[in-house]
Amino acid sequence: MSSRGPTLLLAAISSVAVIYFLWFNKEQVVIPQTPPPKEPLGLCDPFAEPGFLHYDTTAPKTTQWIPYGESCDPAPNWLALIDARDTESLSFLVNRTILVLGDSVDRNGLEHLAVMCGLPRYPVPYDDFSAKGKVPEGWDERGIPWVIEIPWLNTTFTNGFMYGLDDEDNFRQQPDWHPPGKAEDRVDKLFKVHTGQLKYPPSFISIHSGLWDLAFFGRQDRVRKLSSEIPLTHQRLLWWQKRMTDLLHHVNQTWPGTPIWLRKLHRVGPVDGASYDWRHTGTGDAGAPEHFSNFFTDVRIHQIREMQEQVAHNVGVPSFDFGEIWEGWQGFQQRVHPLLFPGGPAFVQGLIHHIWMESQGRDQWALTKTRQLSPLGAVPTQEEEELPVAKKGKNVKGGV
Repeated sequence: MSSRGPTLLLAAISSVAVIYFLWFNKEQVVIPQTPPPKEPLGLCDPFAEPGFLHYDTTAPKTTQWIPYGESCDPAPNWLALIDARDTESLSFLVNRTILVLGDSVDRNGLEHLAVMCGLPRYPVPYDDFSAKGKVPEGWDERGIPWVIEIPWLNTTFTNGFMYGLDDEDNFRQQPDWHPPGKAEDRVDKLFKVHTGQLKYPPSFISIHSGLWDLAFFGRQDRVRKLSSEIPLTHQRLLWWQKRMTDLLHHVNQTWPGTPIWLRKLHRVGPVDGASYDWRHTGTGDAGAPEHFSNFFTDVRIHQIREMQEQVAHNVGVPSFDFGEIWEGWQGFQQRVHPLLFPGGPAFVQGLIHHIWMESQGRDQWALTKTRQLSPLGAVPTQEEEELPVAKKGKNVKGGV
């Protein structure tokens, strides 16, 4: 017999012994089980859950964010309910004004709502609602409010256009720029005047600042012949957080008690001509050459997005991470702007669902059980913030 014989025999005996042990002790063998799902903490926000954007080109209006987890259902198809004129399901929109403060992505999002649902849409001067449908002399139609109506609900959606957090009128050479340039001044002299002429004061406010801020920093760097591929400096990060916090506080003071949601920036992706809207000949800005600059680099977009989330946490306001919903769909953009499909439903579904969530009461939300939200009408000032990084920004001057 070869030397392998005893080895093979021993292995066979060992295997039989293991099988015998497992068989006669099968009731004692513990098989790990998937833990039972936990009871939901409260009303979840599907747009804050991991998921995917469902888009069917044959039925584009059914585009929807679908959470992967089973504990949070997708949002209702609010567009279909508007088409069906389901006043019962949409009762939370009755006699309401929805104010969206931000940039052209926000303005286009509201336009997409009108186009998808066949709703009335028209421009109005800030100071004269009776002149609706007219663009006042000296203004560009992109910089004035556009109103969208849902007549059978008596609902008004309207926007206020801002040039980001720019505090030095850096964009004064833009053809669509019109004073005042500073966001807080626009709130006081334009947006408040506009909403004061509507049937109802704002009952929900969405606010965004990001793209214009990246262009603001990029234009400064272009003059200095610095690359926008370099991350924003610590001083700039502090400046941005202070400016955003101050703006949130100012909006809260202007419309006290009105829910405010911060919309987060999306990644622009391959830019090509995406920075063209912020390019100029240098007239009036000595040393600013005309050439292409990529203002929307991934590294800086990531910095803005992270700061948006931090500021939202600091001041206790909820956020809509549109960038997370839109990630991967950059091929469906015209420059920086998401296209009607799937961009329209992705934007509008989130906006309307968050309005509905507010109608249910924040005490019902799962979010309120995981982080503190400021009581409505009580967004803290910069001086009241507790996080050191926010406090450091108190004395930062300018965005350089």
